[in-house]
Amino acid sequence: MVIKCNNGHWYDSNVDLVCPHCKRENGKLAIKLDDKEEDDKTVSFIDVAEGMEGLDRQIEKSIASVNNEVSDDFDFDMADIDIEDSDKTIALGFFGVSEEIQPVTGWLVCVEGGEKGKDYRLHSGKNFIGRSPKMDVVVLKDDHIAREKHASIVYDPKGHGFYISPEDANLVYLNDTLLSNVQKLTENDKIRIGETEFVFVPYCKEERRWLEE
Repeated sequence: MVIKCNNGHWYDSNVDLVCPHCKRENGKLAIKLDDKEEDDKTVSFIDVAEGMEGLDRQIEKSIASVNNEVSDDFDFDMADIDIEDSDKTIALGFFGVSEEIQPVTGWLVCVEGGEKGKDYRLHSGKNFIGRSPKMDVVVLKDDHIAREKHASIVYDPKGHGFYISPEDANLVYLNDTLLSNVQKLTENDKIRIGETEFVFVPYCKEERRWLEE
């Protein structure tokens, strides 16, 4: 049915619920509130921008309400978190993390290879070298190094010395000489494993050592 809108435009009501000419001119969204009537008197217009602003305000209120509820549920005082520190353990009571400290006895310093500039701590006893995170000395950026136990460095607290040994017939060079058995390390020795070269730096030396308590 062709009808005339309030602004004098003619249009087919079977095709358009509201006058398409007014809709284009005003840039507004027409929303029919009641059932369609032939006299076109039940149509209202709502500005789209105003509608979106109202929706944004409602969303902001909802988010603020949720945040307030979360804050109330998880309110705690940092003073309630217990932090213990001693010469042997570090414990963070809130997270329940505890780590036993192994006193450093020396370092390997990478001077050539994919991890050049990095240092690796050595501790008392046997230090295995490999790419696996389970190793004591972890070298990730050298595929020529075995994943586990390519070599080992031992610090002997009783004899007060460091020793290096190849593991599982892997190639290890000490000062450019291929190792075939256990050798004692001295300060500034060069160790080559795979494509990586280290310099040995002892902490425990001469009269400096860790005393058992």
